[in-house]
Amino acid sequence: MLKIVRLVFLFVITLAFVSCNDKNSSYMPAPTGKYYDLIAIAHEKVWNGPVGDTLQSIMREPVPMLNQREPMYDLYYSTPNEYTSKTLIQRHRNLIVFNISPNIPEVSMTAEYDVYARPQFIVTVNGPNEAAVAAYMDQHRSELQRVFDIAERDRITSWAKKNALASLNSEIENKFGIKMYVPKGYKMRNNSIPDFAWMSMDMPTSSQGIIVYEYPYDPDVDINMPYLVYQRGEFVKNIPGPTEGSYMVTSLVFPPMFTAYDISGRVWYELRGFWDVENDYMGGPFVNYTTIDKENNRVISIDYYVFSPHNPKRNFMKQLENMIFNVEI
Repeated sequence: MLKIVRLVFLFVITLAFVSCNDKNSSYMPAPTGKYYDLIAIAHEKVWNGPVGDTLQSIMREPVPMLNQREPMYDLYYSTPNEYTSKTLIQRHRNLIVFNISPNIPEVSMTAEYDVYARPQFIVTVNGPNEAAVAAYMDQHRSELQRVFDIAERDRITSWAKKNALASLNSEIENKFGIKMYVPKGYKMRNNSIPDFAWMSMDMPTSSQGIIVYEYPYDPDVDINMPYLVYQRGEFVKNIPGPTEGSYMVTSLVFPPMFTAYDISGRVWYELRGFWDVENDYMGGPFVNYTTIDKENNRVISIDYYVFSPHNPKRNFMKQLENMIFNVEI
């Protein structure tokens, strides 16, 4: 049986959230840095020892199902003196600060929002020695990744809502009865086919695409990886390739990953893999989210894909896949 993962903020390690000071009540500057950048603040000895090595192994873990190896985070290092004296570092969007002293009895972590900028997320790790801190982080590596992922997810979803393109989102809502908050820059490419819509944002060297489709729900059919691949294939063939007779397909050279998530009380089935173009040479990563809408006796799929042959793809994919948290049925 497929395990359903709850995507809620349950940090099982000892992570205390500290309220920020009165800076929050006044104007705060925007943060520095790009999506999925992280700066570690530590003394040089700590960074070059087991703490730095462990943090790098956690936050530079490769993102699954991308065409080339890309880390979860672009990780940088700065000393405490630079941190306290340079405003741009203090205002960085993601910071992890190490405070190691024999006077600290045990390892603990605190998290703060919007201390020097907004939106900003800072985790401070306190511990008696490097070995204890490194062991603690290694034991809770997935949770440490998750808290920063959630901070970035919240930024992306908030940005998408604030920049939602009203006309395009109205088309989607009128056709499928769902709210998506697709941001400005996307254009509707095909909305003439029943139960199918395709929109994309095209740039000179890359493209991000969103596909929405639905089909009747059959309670006698299991929602599994082969079934979702088949259904996806039936719809994405409506996306033409660059040459006559070419169209999008799901690549099975590397079989897609299949997982189920509980997002805000609704089960979504995630299909993560690669797409190709039949009769041509194009491809890239995609992630597909499918849910059963029993009230309307249908299955709804939202598919996000990226084409970026010469550039990194992580941030493009992360920006797209986090939009699922804005979907309202």
